[in-house]
Amino acid sequence: MRSSKILILFLVGFLVFGSVAFFGYILFIKPYRNDTLISFFKKKPATPSMKHVTDPSIASFDAALGLQNSGKILEAQAAWLTWLANYPNAPRKKEALTLLGKANMDLLSSPPSESKENYTVIKGDSLDRIARKQKSNPELIQRLNNLPNINLQIGEVLFVPELSTELQIDRDAGLLILKNHGQFLKCYPLLSYPAKGTQKKSPQITTILDRITTSENKRTAFGDKKYAASQRIILLRFGGNILTPPPTQVTNERPALDNNSTAKTPTSGPNTTSPAMPAGFVISTDDMKEIFPFLSKDTSVRID
Repeated sequence: MRSSKILILFLVGFLVFGSVAFFGYILFIKPYRNDTLISFFKKKPATPSMKHVTDPSIASFDAALGLQNSGKILEAQAAWLTWLANYPNAPRKKEALTLLGKANMDLLSSPPSESKENYTVIKGDSLDRIARKQKSNPELIQRLNNLPNINLQIGEVLFVPELSTELQIDRDAGLLILKNHGQFLKCYPLLSYPAKGTQKKSPQITTILDRITTSENKRTAFGDKKYAASQRIILLRFGGNILTPPPTQVTNERPALDNNSTAKTPTSGPNTTSPAMPAGFVISTDDMKEIFPFLSKDTSVRID
């Protein structure tokens, strides 16, 4: 009888402790078998890098560029405006502004046929007289109408744009921005400009004091034979002037700047020749020739 009890107790103990041992093995020992422990100490493979995230602005940029290259200028203009609104801080913003400016100028030079009937030349008219009556610029009228010279024919129909321009000088971006009726028209790179300084200042608001064209140190007027090759300068009331690079060249020297100016300087070698930059806001000669007719005395200028 006593042996039976001992046997029963043995069986119960075996079942209890055996079950505990079995579940302990399943839960704790089995997951860490020798091969698992060995693999734990092996060098883990590098975590796969994140997949390259495509810049969403690229497809839209390429689409707008495709429209412009295929001659669909009006559609390209709309596409660039949409792109700039959607991606105002994209890396290719400056390139997009340049392409939008080209589209704007192309559309301004080739307006719809119905808008060309702006002004019909009458007896006694000249480009100067028409420009004064229409509050425009004679050189701009000549350029936009592809006139070979300043001579006009009675009955000739001219396109005279309605402009209300202003300038913005953005030193952070290094750009001179031309606006029409408050909207972006075109931008031009600044080759040299006075530094802003370390202190944060409010934008300067000034106006154009005068537009000067000179040839051989003498002022020239529109219509003069020397006018096309003359050097152009835009005088501001304060804050500096807008100039083109002078024709003089310097060798083995950095551009001559004042103490508060910055400039892009070629560094290709000891014999590098570069234009001597004057103090002020300097743009290229070609850019000055393009922007000059859009401006007049008292045109507003904002300097950032």
